[in-house]
Amino acid sequence: MTPGADVIELARELIRAPSPNPPGDERAAAGAVAEAAAALGLPPARRIAREEQRPNLLTTLDFGPGGRHLVLSGHIDTKPLGDAQWSVDPLAAEIDGDRLYGLGSADMKAAVAAMLTAAASLLEDPPAAGRLSLLFTADEEDGAAFGARHVAATVPLEADGVVIGEPGGIEEDYDRLHLVSRGIARMRLIARADQGHSSLADELGSRNAGVDAARAVVAVRDELEPETPPNRHELRGWHATVNTGLAYRGGVGYGVLPGRVAVDTEVRLLPGMERPALTGAFEQALRALAGRTGADLELVFDDPPNDWLPATLVEPGHPLAAVAERACATALGQVPPPAVFPGTTDATWFSELQDLPVLPALGPGLLRRAHAADEWVSIDAVRRAVGLYTAIAREFCGAEAAA
Repeated sequence: MTPGADVIELARELIRAPSPNPPGDERAAAGAVAEAAAALGLPPARRIAREEQRPNLLTTLDFGPGGRHLVLSGHIDTKPLGDAQWSVDPLAAEIDGDRLYGLGSADMKAAVAAMLTAAASLLEDPPAAGRLSLLFTADEEDGAAFGARHVAATVPLEADGVVIGEPGGIEEDYDRLHLVSRGIARMRLIARADQGHSSLADELGSRNAGVDAARAVVAVRDELEPETPPNRHELRGWHATVNTGLAYRGGVGYGVLPGRVAVDTEVRLLPGMERPALTGAFEQALRALAGRTGADLELVFDDPPNDWLPATLVEPGHPLAAVAERACATALGQVPPPAVFPGTTDATWFSELQDLPVLPALGPGLLRRAHAADEWVSIDAVRRAVGLYTAIAREFCGAEAAA
């Protein structure tokens, strides 16, 4: 099989198998993956499912004694269409020049197709030793309770490294080698007051929890600067991001001053950021605002385990990073600079629950095209992904693991 020869048609088949999450049902996409794997001659996949409609698939190629065990991983769910206005059919997998359009094309069904194709090419010309696993997960887009978190909590992967094929391009395909997956802290800014008749707001001087919540959003946006660890590896994109005002929850409607309004807020975390310090920074900002205005404000974290998902880091000198650099030079003709991936990925679960080194986003596509109308991925970038994954697996699996 010529690397990449059939990868585009395979990617189109996966795009045509809908898997929006929420509501969450990956059976069609998992079925398309299983059919493709069988057609490519790969070993039958083990089905790992916390619930029947949320399958994860795991298959392993054993090349021989010794060597290392590499896991290539990707998620098979997508975000729902939402309110995005597409100019093409999001499930038709249309091609226009170098562009393959479709929901999940960049995030990340094309990468899944490339991983399958790369594994098939290694069957014909295998490394001298080692093992390669393909792990395709459900539920990445909505908390991973049925996906990577469930797999990592119940199935020992016994791997030496994991590569996730999230769309890693920022300005152009493969322009950064992401060694960090940012974590996420999820919380709510809560304002409280006495619910009452809105017509008496001026007469009684009543507080409005909605206004207090809005002021808290502005204060956090303008004044809060979370402390970040030093960028000792000089990675691009080394910063934490605070997003507030994501959703406002509470109130009754016209005629009623709200008694409670909560505002969804998140922080994209860097490695080394600690919960007590971040909590303290938020509480200090809210106390200062309360002192100026008299508002009743509180910070409440989301329910575990979605309250705090730590960031992950692969040290630049780690064998997985070094192999990826050499594979990029071979398959792409360049070595991208080391960087921080802006998003949170399944890397959190593999790292936290099984202490595995994970490259979180080494796949075709640009992150900015994900979760948006007219999502597309470069056909050339998908074809190059096949060679990239093949080169990584060949060297990483064939080398002896450290004692």
